This record gives sequence, structure tokens and C-alpha cells, in this order.
Amino acid sequence: GEQSVDFVYLADQLPSFNMPANLKQLYNYKTWRNIQNKANIHPLFTLEEFNQSTDKDPVLNLIKIKNTDLATSLFENLQLDKTIVFVLETTATHGMAEQRQFFKNLQEIGLDNPVIIKRTYDPAAFSGPIGDIMNPEEPISKIQLYAATDLGALLIDGFGSGVWIESPATPLDKIVSLSFGILQATRSRISKTEYISCPSCGRTLFDLQETTQMIRNRTNHLKGLKIGIMGCIVNGPGEMADADYGYVGAGPDKITLYRGQQVVKKNVSSAHALDELINIIKSDGLWIEENEIPT
Repeated sequence: GEQSVDFVYLADQLPSFNMPANLKQLYNYKTWRNIQNKANIHPLFTLEEFNQSTDKDPVLNLIKIKNTDLATSLFENLQLDKTIVFVLETTATHGMAEQRQFFKNLQEIGLDNPVIIKRTYDPAAFSGPIGDIMNPEEPISKIQLYAATDLGALLIDGFGSGVWIESPATPLDKIVSLSFGILQATRSRISKTEYISCPSCGRTLFDLQETTQMIRNRTNHLKGLKIGIMGCIVNGPGEMADADYGYVGAGPDKITLYRGQQVVKKNVSSAHALDELINIIKSDGLWIEENEIPT
């Protein structure tokens, strides 16, 4: 699907079942070198392992690195080639500035190898004023706050080719969803429909949460589209300025529909407004039925 991961990191654990053919497997180097059939299987090195190894992947070699490594002899002795992808790590709790400096240093050196930004959220280190992320009762919003700040701030400035979030206290499906959400929000990788919704106020003319969910249920398979859902005509059009389509409250039980910033239909009954919005999308040739989406 559109939110399928590119790599699965298995460390030193060999699976007892066959992986999907298009899923790349990543192993620690010492385990990788003993695997016989290496199709779609790639190594993760330390700098020292890569420098000492004579057995490298002809296609893709991932190397763990920190900003401080750039000043070491291990990095100076690195034989760089286009198969190398750096996995940028940090041991600092507030490591975003350190990782940003790595990218600046890499630019000064003149290297353009891809970099995957990795952040590890250890429950002991990342429990504090906003809550204990180890506690299963805590909402996913806690790790969302950390990761979106740490990774999004770099991606939005054009740094990084991918993300790797490690959080032992967070279910894997939540990490996958969070990763794709950060990539989408920073325009690094578009994988789903995006929705813009106002915070709601006294002028809001319908149940914003209920309406947003109703629209999402019918349109969430339209990858790449941005739909604005606004409670009133006063600030709504301005708040959804970069949306492809808009659903805006115009009066009691009345909706105005937009294509970009242009009004397409005024004062549509709320009972029929979503169907009318879908018809507009269809007339623009951007609609696709869910059962027509390739798996």
C-alpha cells in the first residue's frame, strides 16, 4: 500500500517466514555477511566495520554515524562511493541541533550521499513534564510531539532522505503511521489525502469533527489531494488557502464548495454537499474508486 515501509530492520534475527518480495531487509553487518541469499537484503555497518570489511553489498550499504564522527580518523579513512547511505544517530536528548550541524558539515565537505535521520526515544530518557511515554495509558500524541519536532524541523529545511523512529514503548503500526505523517507534512513523501480543518469557534455552523470524519471516510483514498473543511465563510477560505478543494459552512444547513480559492457551488444543502464535492472532484478527473487502487 501507499504506507508500506521501505525497509524492515531485523538486527540479528532471521525470520522464520518469507518476507514480501518488495520489502528490503536490513541486518547488522555481522549477521548479514553469513546470509547466503542476499536478494533484497542489505547490511547496517558501524564506521569501524565498514572500514575493516572486504565484504560489502554491491548495491546498498548503510552506515551508522553521528556528527562527532566526522572529525575522526574512522571517517577520514572511509572509502566513499554511491552505495553508501548514512544513518544519522544522536545520543543527545535534544539532538535536533546536533543533527542539523551534521548536514551543514556534510555540505561543507561536499558530500551528497543520502542520509536517513534516526531518532531513538528511550522511555527512561523521554519521560518528563509532558508525560511518561512508557505508560500504555499515555496517548500516542506524546511521541508524535517529540518525533515531529525532531525530524520535521530537519526535513522541512530539505535535510534528510528518510526517517527511522525507534520507540520501544510505541506499537509498530503507530510508528509507521507517524513516520508517514511526518513525511507528508514536510512534503517529503505524499502517501495519503490531507485535510485542513479550522479549530472551530462560535461561528461554526456544523459539527466540525463529525463532518470531517464523514468527508474523510469517503475521500481518504485520494492520495495527494488536500481538502479544507471550514466552519464558516469568514476565515475559512483564508485558512485553507493551499487546499485543492474546500467544504465551507455558509449558513444553517448550507455549504459552499470550493475548487482552490474559487467558489464552485453556493448554499448547497448539507445533506447533499459531500456528494456534490465528490462530483466536482470527479469532473476534474481526480476521483478514483477505492477498489481501483493498486495493492
